[in-house]
Amino acid sequence: MQISAPGDAISVMKKSKTNFFYSFVFLDKKRKDGLKIIYAFCRKSDDIVDDESLSIDEKRIKLDLWEEGFRKALGGSSENEFLSLVAGKIREFNIPEKPFYDLLRGMRMDITVSRYNTFDELYEYCYCVASSVGLITIRILGYLNPGIEEYAVNLGTALQLTNIIRDVKKDILLGRIYIPAEDLLRFGCSADDIKAQRYNNNFIELMKFQCSRAKEHYAKADKFLADNNKARMLSARIIEHIYLSLLKNIEKAGFNVFERNFRVSNAKKLFLALGVFLKYKLLYKT
Repeated sequence: MQISAPGDAISVMKKSKTNFFYSFVFLDKKRKDGLKIIYAFCRKSDDIVDDESLSIDEKRIKLDLWEEGFRKALGGSSENEFLSLVAGKIREFNIPEKPFYDLLRGMRMDITVSRYNTFDELYEYCYCVASSVGLITIRILGYLNPGIEEYAVNLGTALQLTNIIRDVKKDILLGRIYIPAEDLLRFGCSADDIKAQRYNNNFIELMKFQCSRAKEHYAKADKFLADNNKARMLSARIIEHIYLSLLKNIEKAGFNVFERNFRVSNAKKLFLALGVFLKYKLLYKT
């Protein structure tokens, strides 16, 4: 996948049917272009990990080369046009480099780790693959209160936990179980039960617990969202509402993620985006 311009980056978003596309609708061009490029970087990094044609060793080598190219771009010596664009956005929005390296560390975890024993272990993974993106995003959106970093970290965790709940079946097919082993044990589910897609009361209670944990992180994130940051975090709030709607859909269906593929319709996404826009732009000033 070669990406050389913001227009190419948004085509990546559309093809991947990402929820994030709808959160960009009301942004000015400068911020929209910045987020498109960052999203494309995340997507490209993830594609290396998910490429089933590559062996584990080949994925490691390719990801190492990708990171080396990124490092060169930051130093102004990369021949990769897209990575140079990414480096340019980092300079333009004064984004710290660390979240990008955390993201790549999370990608490496997906190559080598297929199970997590505790929530603490899973939290580190969520921080790397999702909270890191939030910490990048808030720099592009702009903010007035430094507490917004805690908002980004907790929202990223909540979004990733929601993905894990939705994708239990998909992850099984990839040989991964992201639900911590300690939680499986607590609710009387084994890894074999998950692999066999056994939908029973134990599984439902297990998923209720995962859902409550995700909701806790959504609520914790909101506590760090000060009024003077709300209008600036419009895009983040849109994606938060879309994912909360997804979580509610799964909850209503009794967490039967083995039988159904859950998504939020495009019409509902647009409705949620418009609702958040009207609320935050009318009530809160940038």
